[in-house]
Amino acid sequence: MNNFLCHGITFNLGYDLNDLPKIITKTSASIIFADDTSILFSHSNLIDLNKNFTIVFTTLNKWLGANQLSLNFYKTNCVHFTTKRNMSFNLQIGINNNFITNRFYTKFLGVTMNNTLSWNNHIDLLVKNLNKTCYIIRNAKTYISVPSLKMIYYAFFHSVLNYGIIFWGNSWHSSITLDYKKR
Repeated sequence: MNNFLCHGITFNLGYDLNDLPKIITKTSASIIFADDTSILFSHSNLIDLNKNFTIVFTTLNKWLGANQLSLNFYKTNCVHFTTKRNMSFNLQIGINNNFITNRFYTKFLGVTMNNTLSWNNHIDLLVKNLNKTCYIIRNAKTYISVPSLKMIYYAFFHSVLNYGIIFWGNSWHSSITLDYKKR
């Protein structure tokens, strides 16, 4: 099964996007959250998948033109989800000679997802942020009371560590984050 997520579909102008899912539901699923739009494609046959891309992006282009909008190609990217054994391939998706960037990872609602869903990219970014927070707490403990340090911990460490843990928490790479919590 080939699964693609065209994520970060960003439009250059603000507009009510509520009718967008209605026009592209036959061959894909759209996810709209605030100003972020994603389109999920899935098909076992690559030829049919490519046809679905063409249909959806032709329809999307017509919808954008009718609403006097344009697609921001710099912020839009495409991820092909595969298993570690399967090879990913580049698919050229574009409108009017502008092509969507194929990427191995993308940030979706604050969680960095890579094409094999191994969560390594997300955990590496998380560790980087947790390092900064540990440094702040370590340097502030001589100047700030314990209740204030606890507020810093819960605001900058605990909340960041727990966000999306239901997705990335079972990854073998996630054990790195537990070492930071012990500090």
